Amino acid sequence: MLKCGCACKDRRAQNKSRRKVAKTIRQLKADDPTLTEICLDEERIRDRDVSRIARALRHNTHLRELHISENFISSAGAHDLASAVSVHPALQEVWLSINSVGDGGANSFARAMRNHPTLTWLNLGENGIGADGAIYLSAALRHNSKLENLWLNGNQILDEGINAIAGALQQNLSSALTAMSLNEAGITDVGAAHLARYLQMEGSRLQVLGLYGNSVSNEGATAIAMALGGSNKSLSELYLSKNRIGSPGAKAFALSLQTNSTLTKLCLSNNKIGDSGAEALAEALGNNKTLLELNLSRNGITPKGARPLGRALMQNRTLVSLGMSGNTILDDGAFSIAPGLGLSSVDELRISEAGVTAEGAVAITKNLTENGKRLSLLDMKGNKIEDEEVLKEVSAHNIPQHEKDSGQGGTSSAAGQPRPSSRRSSSRAGEISEGSQIPNREGGELGS
Repeated sequence: MLKCGCACKDRRAQNKSRRKVAKTIRQLKADDPTLTEICLDEERIRDRDVSRIARALRHNTHLRELHISENFISSAGAHDLASAVSVHPALQEVWLSINSVGDGGANSFARAMRNHPTLTWLNLGENGIGADGAIYLSAALRHNSKLENLWLNGNQILDEGINAIAGALQQNLSSALTAMSLNEAGITDVGAAHLARYLQMEGSRLQVLGLYGNSVSNEGATAIAMALGGSNKSLSELYLSKNRIGSPGAKAFALSLQTNSTLTKLCLSNNKIGDSGAEALAEALGNNKTLLELNLSRNGITPKGARPLGRALMQNRTLVSLGMSGNTILDDGAFSIAPGLGLSSVDELRISEAGVTAEGAVAITKNLTENGKRLSLLDMKGNKIEDEEVLKEVSAHNIPQHEKDSGQGGTSSAAGQPRPSSRRSSSRAGEISEGSQIPNREGGELGS
């Protein structure tokens, strides 16, 4: 018997998608009260399909979430969909990332969301939107009082677009925006300064800001840090991984952490803060009582920078997650971190690819054992640990998933510690973080 080739499989997939779309349209037209969420991601949907969905959506009053990412939707399809969204009485979330709606599609959704009574989440990530599209959206943001989450990651909106969006938010004191993903958006220090001015405003409600993979250097980082150390009382998660931040930028954040009481997650991985930047942040941890997660992975940190971080763990009782992967801290760095680890509140430690041998790993596991502690995550992959018994010991100090699920956990002092959350800000945002850290493709992580 001949096996079906790729063409046959492709036809089957297309037919399956057509059936799913047809069923969805029937349910929408019937105003099925049980249909509150539609997921049509990766269903090969084109503009003609979207037009049919949009027409059916006009008959519906119960839908709450529409997910239609990773398809083949252009500005024409976005126009039809946005027109239907604009008059829908209950829709709360639209996920349209990884399509090709462009500036025209952004304009259509800007008109749709301007005074929409229920829309709280709009994901237009990776859609070929430029500065003009961001300007269209900013016009709507001047008036909108419902939108809480805006995802524009992977669009080259540049500093010009950021200026328009930040300016609109400064003008709209009724804005409800709490999370914004601007990862890989072509933003430089100029754009960062625009955002910093908005963060300094007393009325700013932004809690989560994703700026992963841009071109922000020390100047832009310092502007944002000054806002956090000054009047800002809202931002809780900041993702600045994979930018161009060096020691001066890290020192600016260290200074802000001395007084800031709201930031719970700071992601600076894949920058160039070096040992002096790490030392400044370590000193800040001695006084800060708010920060829960700090990611300094891949920052050119050596044993010299690991030493002050180890001392900080002896004092700090708030931090629950520390990322140090990809730094050449070697065994000396592991020796420095080990003494404070068992006594600290840290429940997740990432030191993969850090040049650590079995000797450094033993120092860490021994300290944990002496303090009767296991971690939710002890990541030491990619090091120079060849001893199988040591590798087993490292694994034994990771709490198994079934114990996490049952709440047994262990004796970690971080048990029960509230974790930073912003609904889907770091789990469905791939866009906001980077590996926690830049959640899945649909959302984009906001960026760790």
